[in-house]
Amino acid sequence: MSIRTALGLIFAVAAAAVLLATGALYVTSARMTLLQRRSELAYEALTRHITLADHASRYMREAAEISLGGGDTEELRHWAGLVGRDLSAVEALQRAWIEDERLREDAREQQEEDERLRRMRATFARVAGDVDEVTRMAGAAEPGASRTFRERPEAEYERGFVPEIDAAIADARRDVARSVSEAGRAGEQIRTAGVALMTAALAILLVLLGGLLRSMARGFRALTEGARRIAGGDLAWRVPDLGAHELGRMGAALGHMAESLREAQESRVRVEKLAAIGQLAASIGHELRNPLGAIRNATHYLKRRLGGTELGADPRVAQFLALMEKEIQACTRIIGDLLDFARERKPRRAACPLGPLVDDAFSVVQAPAHVRLVNQVPADLPVPSLDKDQFRQVLVNLIQNAADAIPADREGRVGVAARAWEDEVVLSVADNGAGIPKENLARIFEPLFSTKLKGTGLGLAISAGIVRMHGGTLEVESEPGEGTTFLIRLPRGAGPDVDSSGRG
Repeated sequence: MSIRTALGLIFAVAAAAVLLATGALYVTSARMTLLQRRSELAYEALTRHITLADHASRYMREAAEISLGGGDTEELRHWAGLVGRDLSAVEALQRAWIEDERLREDAREQQEEDERLRRMRATFARVAGDVDEVTRMAGAAEPGASRTFRERPEAEYERGFVPEIDAAIADARRDVARSVSEAGRAGEQIRTAGVALMTAALAILLVLLGGLLRSMARGFRALTEGARRIAGGDLAWRVPDLGAHELGRMGAALGHMAESLREAQESRVRVEKLAAIGQLAASIGHELRNPLGAIRNATHYLKRRLGGTELGADPRVAQFLALMEKEIQACTRIIGDLLDFARERKPRRAACPLGPLVDDAFSVVQAPAHVRLVNQVPADLPVPSLDKDQFRQVLVNLIQNAADAIPADREGRVGVAARAWEDEVVLSVADNGAGIPKENLARIFEPLFSTKLKGTGLGLAISAGIVRMHGGTLEVESEPGEGTTFLIRLPRGAGPDVDSSGRG
């Protein structure tokens, strides 16, 4: 997991915790609002019932005084109005409980409360009717008003109204207590859930952050150690695998850098060795040219003096003289390659048509009898600016190598073609030989690398150097068993009055 991914995961966990906490707060707020509403209605119902009981009691005391010949009728009607208003208020509260779906709980309890409220109203109506009768008797000075009050309205009030109002007050108190209890439980649940949620989120965040910090600390230690060792010259040191995150990629890059430094160091050593070999080869080449020249002159002299003699007619003598000339020529070519590799002469450029140059190279190449050389360079090809002698050497090397790579049991063909492409001219030398093994492709341009028994390993290195000095590149494409193609890419540039056929 990358550091960016880990940080994103930590942020996601934190955001999820915040969202869950927000959702829990929303749900909690709705729940607490409902419980608050229930508590308010329950408390208001309790207050209304107590007030109703108090006003009904005052009404009955005023009626008792009137039955005894005292009291005030207006006061009695006042208390009767208050009792009626209280009953209406209780009914309104009851409707509020029923109409709000969130407040509905036990339908049976609500039905019982409705029945009780109806009984209370009916009972008080009967009591009020009896009190009116008692009030009329007392106003007419009829005897027995006090006894009638005790026997009828007071008895009805004590038997029917008081038990109902007491039960209603008890239920209201129960509802208040239940609302308070539910609010307490809800608050406790909310606190518990909040603590659990925050604890879980904190634990997850600590685990993720701790893992990230441990991984980063391990990565920084490994990178520091790797940098210290590489700076100290230990280019074989490899940073351990730190995973797929950024530090792992930095470790891989550090290892790649160490490998590149090691290869550069080895390459520098090879270059220094090759430079020393080149200087030595140049010195030896110069020293060997004179003895080889003397041997060649002596061989030529012997061949001429023995011509027409009995000894010169001996086939063995002629064979050995021809062998001497061949080997002297091979030694001369090797010394020439060594000197060409040791000293890189700057090209002396001039407009050079490629078609005639290829024909010239064909005339020098010693192709086997089963190999056919084909010049496919078009006459209208743009003419590049080249050093003719140097570039003929390049073509001779490539064509000779191509001809030598074709097995004797195969009808061989070496074709040289060219084409203009955008701002460059591409020359190709293709054969249908044995091809180059893939493991050798990366090394064929290295000096002194050769797969031939008698090769010096300098031909392709010299050719690549000449092409490079002309501002081009030498590339190779090969398929084992099917053949090889060398591609020479040269910058486009030519004399305007010379075509590729050599005609001005």
